[in-house]
Amino acid sequence: MKKFPLLLFCFLFIINVNAQEIVNLVLVSDKGITENIKEARSFIVIKQYPNGFQRLDYNLGAPLERLRTYSDSILTILNGPYYEYSFKGALTLSGQYINNFKEKEWRYYNDTGKVILEQHYENGILIKTVNPDTVKKEDPRDTKLKDGEVEAHYKKGDRDWKDYLVKNLDFDVIMKSVKGGNVRVGFTVNTSGKCVDVYLRRSVEFVLDEEAIRLIENSPLWQPAIQDGKKVNSFRIQPISFAKEQN
Repeated sequence: MKKFPLLLFCFLFIINVNAQEIVNLVLVSDKGITENIKEARSFIVIKQYPNGFQRLDYNLGAPLERLRTYSDSILTILNGPYYEYSFKGALTLSGQYINNFKEKEWRYYNDTGKVILEQHYENGILIKTVNPDTVKKEDPRDTKLKDGEVEAHYKKGDRDWKDYLVKNLDFDVIMKSVKGGNVRVGFTVNTSGKCVDVYLRRSVEFVLDEEAIRLIENSPLWQPAIQDGKKVNSFRIQPISFAKEQN
């Protein structure tokens, strides 16, 4: 029987735990595709979703470099979210494609996560560029909840949410990481209370990123935010710390 690299078995273990449909994993050396883990410098993961595919590019034991979404199995039609990350794992660019054309808002970030530039596209054509520093800032008093407004929350609040994260974290994943770290996950609590549009705000390495995303995606329903007497979508960022003892 043909032997596959140990790294591949580790990945498949995580895949089964997270019930994710990863349809391909390719090790890449300086000379190209390889099956020799000792030669590999990076790897590519292909995930299949009901409405398309995602390609994730990682260096071994390092943060995500880029995530692309496609509508076809041969990965030629960009259709969906697109993200790029710095070598330290910070999100540097986010946007969306529709049929290979850039659409809607594309945002550039600095290492602190602050948006430093916004570009607005229609059918691949740049129609507006915005420097957030030139936009009038909101009065901090205006950001406070008004009467009748409710923030999205899990059960009775932050304590219950922390309990969910701790109780459902797979601590075995930490042992498979290189050195642990702090993953930051962005997501939206929609009007049904479901956590959707989950993505990485800060990547650490594949096994930890996958576990952080799994925790958010598998969350039971929240109580959605309420504004003007109506349920509204609410955006949140969740840091998840994976502390690994150093030998």
